[in-house]
Amino acid sequence: MPTLTTRPATPADSADPAFEDLLPDRWREGDNCRSVVATDSAGRLLGHCRGIDNSFHPDSRSLVLEVLDGEPWDEVADVLLEAQIAVSTLPLRLKPAAHEPELLDLCARHGGVLVQLMPPWRYVVDDAMRAWAAEHRTTSDGLRAGNVDDARREEMLDLYVEHYTAQHARWSPAAAPAELRAENAPDFVPGGEGSFDPDHSAVLMRDGVIVAQALAWPPEPDGGIEITLQSTPHEGRTAREDMEACLAVVIDRSADGDVLLIDSHATEELEPAMMRDVPGPAPHPQDTWTAIVGIPVPGGPAPTPLPAGLIPAGSAEFADRLRH
Repeated sequence: MPTLTTRPATPADSADPAFEDLLPDRWREGDNCRSVVATDSAGRLLGHCRGIDNSFHPDSRSLVLEVLDGEPWDEVADVLLEAQIAVSTLPLRLKPAAHEPELLDLCARHGGVLVQLMPPWRYVVDDAMRAWAAEHRTTSDGLRAGNVDDARREEMLDLYVEHYTAQHARWSPAAAPAELRAENAPDFVPGGEGSFDPDHSAVLMRDGVIVAQALAWPPEPDGGIEITLQSTPHEGRTAREDMEACLAVVIDRSADGDVLLIDSHATEELEPAMMRDVPGPAPHPQDTWTAIVGIPVPGGPAPTPLPAGLIPAGSAEFADRLRH
C-alpha cells in the first residue's frame, strides 16, 4: 500500500477528469467549507471529500466522498474522512444502504452514530397498486383529493414547512420555519426549475383548508419519481387516510411501470405503517434499508442516536452493524 497523504484541494485538482464532483478547498465563503484530496507518494490523486453545510438541518453537514476506481477503497476513504473530521465543526452525515458494506464499515470504524433508518422506497405502479388506490380514493368523511390550484401554492408551501419541521423534530431539528420557507419557495413557483409537477400532484381540502398533499418531483436520473406525502397536523387523527387519498390520485395519474419513490423514517409512527400496506412487486436488488449516520467531530454537537426500541425487526441485522 503506497503512503497516503491529504491536503486541501486546489482549482487544478477540480479539473481532474477522473472525478465528477471535486471542488477546491473553501469553494465558497465560510470556515466550514473544506475540500480535501488524498494523494500517493507520487502526488497522484486517489480520492477527495468535502462537507456541505446543510441549510435544512443546521446541526449537521452532508459528506461527499469519492475514491478513484481500482484504488484501495478502505484505506483512501479512511484518510479522507479523518482529514474531514479534523476540519469540521459539525457532525458529518452519510447515508449507507444495506448493499454498501464498504460505506457501512467506514461509518463503524469512525464512531458513526445510527440516527435514522429508512425502509425500501421504490413502489412500481401495477394492477395491485391500482386496486389499492381504488380502495383509498375517498376518506371516511367522503373527501377526495384534487388538482393543484396555483392560487394556493403559498398555502401548500406553508404545509410543506409545517410537516417537514414536525417530521424531523425528534431526531434532526430543522432550520427555523422562515429559513425553510425561503429555501423551498422556488420549488413552489409555477413552472420553476425543479418545481413539483402539478399535473402529477394532488391536494386534499377539508373545510376550505388544504390538509394533505402529494407532491411529485421531476424524475431522478434512473427515471424514478419522488413523491412527498404531507399532512396537517403531522400524524393527526385523519392524517393517514388524507395522505392515502392524495397518493391514490398520484397512482391514478401514473403509467404502468412508473417507479414512485416514497420514503419514511423509523422515528415516525404513521408513514411506515401506511406504506407497508401499499402493494407492489418484489423490490429492486438495490432497494434496501438505508441508514442515516452521524460521524461525531471534536467539539461539535453529538448526533442523536436512534432509540433501540424504534428499530424495525426487518432492519435489525443491518442496524446492528452501526450500533455501539
